[in-house]
Amino acid sequence: MSKLSDAEIAEIRDHFEFFDRNHNDLLEEREFIELFKILAPTASREMAIRGFNTIDTDGNGGIDFDEFLDWWQMNWTVF
Repeated sequence: MSKLSDAEIAEIRDHFEFFDRNHNDLLEEREFIELFKILAPTASREMAIRGFNTIDTDGNGGIDFDEFLDWWQMNWTVF
């Protein structure tokens, strides 16, 4: 995986913060589903939930920025 520049990380953080509607530094399932609908409009809700559970590597019920960044870098279409 290539190293991202500070500008690229800042842009990804902007995306993360845009969908973190309650500003708790976590994407909760409903927030992630909203994001997923934009990235993959034809994907099912079940696919979004499966993706959410895959990205939430610590199992705390939310995707923090580090988990989000890892996923984004890997390729958001891979679950």
